[in-house]
Amino acid sequence: GLLGFATAGGLTLGTEQATTSGTSVTFGSIPAGTKVIIVTFQGVSFTASATLRVQLGDAGGIETTGYVTTTSSVEAVPALYASTAEFTIGRGVAGDISSGQLILTLLNSSTFLWTGLSISKQSTTLVHVGAGDKALSAELTQLTISGVAGETFDAGSVNIAYQ
Repeated sequence: GLLGFATAGGLTLGTEQATTSGTSVTFGSIPAGTKVIIVTFQGVSFTASATLRVQLGDAGGIETTGYVTTTSSVEAVPALYASTAEFTIGRGVAGDISSGQLILTLLNSSTFLWTGLSISKQSTTLVHVGAGDKALSAELTQLTISGVAGETFDAGSVNIAYQ
């Protein structure tokens, strides 16, 4: 379980990356044998309306198909959105600030099947929750964070921790 991180050496923290410009941040060189990755983001914003996403990759590159994910906003009239191209984290208009986590767990090491659970806040009035899965074609070595349509970042930072 998640509380087991304290055993077997704990988590390795990556290097925090600013999301104050550019259109994506990629964390490469994720070591062989990784079974859990926590993607953490704080104060992330885009210059235009955008959906924050995470895509997984192996030595062959970032994979853009084969995801089965759904995210919903928690509000009076929930907005539900599904994707086959990424783990979606949450939607917002230009300037909305998103903070939260996507927890990725390896379910099957022979099929490279990962499951994900996300929760995030958008500005001060909205929460998004999501879940999904993705089987890679080989062992995971990288992941990238971006907007689904290549929007430009203008605030915040992201990092990963893995075990």
